[in-house]
Amino acid sequence: MPDQPQAPPVTAGVSVGVSVVTLLIWVFTLVGLANMTGSDPAGNAMSQGFTALALILLWVMLAVVALIGIKKGAMPRAAGIAALLLIPASGFAAMTALDLLTRPSTPPFFWPIVIPTLVPPLVVVSSIWGLIPALRAAIAPRYVALGVWGLTAVLCVAIFPLQQMRTAVVEQQKVAVVKYEADLASLPANSPLWAWTPFLDTRNEVRRREVIDRIRRLDSRQSDAEVMLDRGDFPLGYLGSMDLEPTPTICDKARNLLRQRAAKLTLPSPQSKPYDTIAEEVSGAAAAMTWLVGYECSCDAESRAWEAMAKAYTNPHYEFRRLAEIRNPKNFGRTLRERPSRFSMLSPKSHLKAWLGFADDAALREQALTGARKLDHRTADAIDMLGDNDFFTPSRAIRYLPELDLEATPPLCAAAVKQLLVEFSKIYRPKPDDPRPYRELLDRLGVQAPLTALIWAAKNGCDADAALTDAEALVRTYQDSPARAAMLAELTQLRHKPQ
Repeated sequence: MPDQPQAPPVTAGVSVGVSVVTLLIWVFTLVGLANMTGSDPAGNAMSQGFTALALILLWVMLAVVALIGIKKGAMPRAAGIAALLLIPASGFAAMTALDLLTRPSTPPFFWPIVIPTLVPPLVVVSSIWGLIPALRAAIAPRYVALGVWGLTAVLCVAIFPLQQMRTAVVEQQKVAVVKYEADLASLPANSPLWAWTPFLDTRNEVRRREVIDRIRRLDSRQSDAEVMLDRGDFPLGYLGSMDLEPTPTICDKARNLLRQRAAKLTLPSPQSKPYDTIAEEVSGAAAAMTWLVGYECSCDAESRAWEAMAKAYTNPHYEFRRLAEIRNPKNFGRTLRERPSRFSMLSPKSHLKAWLGFADDAALREQALTGARKLDHRTADAIDMLGDNDFFTPSRAIRYLPELDLEATPPLCAAAVKQLLVEFSKIYRPKPDDPRPYRELLDRLGVQAPLTALIWAAKNGCDADAALTDAEALVRTYQDSPARAAMLAELTQLRHKPQ
């Protein structure tokens, strides 16, 4: 039998180098395939796009590696033909696997990743075998051909039953959606709470919101919730979504259910299960305890029980860390003080932002402002609101600043002027070749609220020259009108007013 050709050392070196690059791309691709759903929708879409590009590049590199092996190595003719056929076929199978892996929580789960995991190293091994005499002498060609290309063929074929499995699941889901819609449509509006809660289990966020809205209109929701908490079948994650009164009874019953569920999930053998198996339960419990604590229902013992239970599972997620934050003293009663769900929950202890939160409602505006003016801590609260990191809170403080009978203290003045400069910076300033009516400026400002607040600050002794100058410059960028002229006159007068 004649000696098989030996590839030049340069060719072997190039092949090894290309193979190393290919394997590095392979590792990057596998990481991407295993983590395409760990972010928000936009992040997931970006991750999937990059992974698809990496997968295409990987199979291009595999084709290059195989061609080097065929042209310069001693790959048998049959193996070469198999490579030319199976590399494109396996590339198609790998792209199909990527599509299946965009929904890894649905059958066939992560099984499709086997294809892009095994094919690349098999192709690289086959190519290197054909270029290195020592390997050819140690392993017979038929074993390489059967082992590499036979297994590659099996992997290519394996994508079809995996795809059929996903198709079957999708069809089942379609049937389930049709049944869900029919059952929901036939449910009487006055059904008890427990008849509605099963419909919360849906991926359709619009439908879930509709169900929650219907629950919030149930006259019996409070008493029904108490019954379900006693029975143990209440969905804790929705405790704060049903417009329930945070009564002592709800507090006690919810805490009792929280303790029961934590005990039920406690592992007899620590680290014997992954955290993923309880992640949804922990998220629901954390949401329930956050709502309860916000309405002055202490859950220190319950949060510690859930934290201790969750620590026994492997690889905990973010929700696990939320459990400790629930015990932060600043969170106790915070919702009641700052964001109560009902006007009737307001009291002299409520924060100014809680009162102003209802002032946007035309039916409650006068009551809310009257109550806000009676708060002995309203000036301090206004300063707090003006420095809040929330996008809307500082703007709301500016809007109602002149109506709150506040004391224009130096801290309040400084905070108000700083926020006014921020408010003015958000407004579009037309160029000379883009004339805009003054009415448009007022619309952009929101019925001139920042200008009104600025005038109040300047008239009450605040050092507001910087804001007055900026406001005057802003007003001048819009077209002249009687209202604009009056505003400019007032701003100019206040800017030159002796302090």
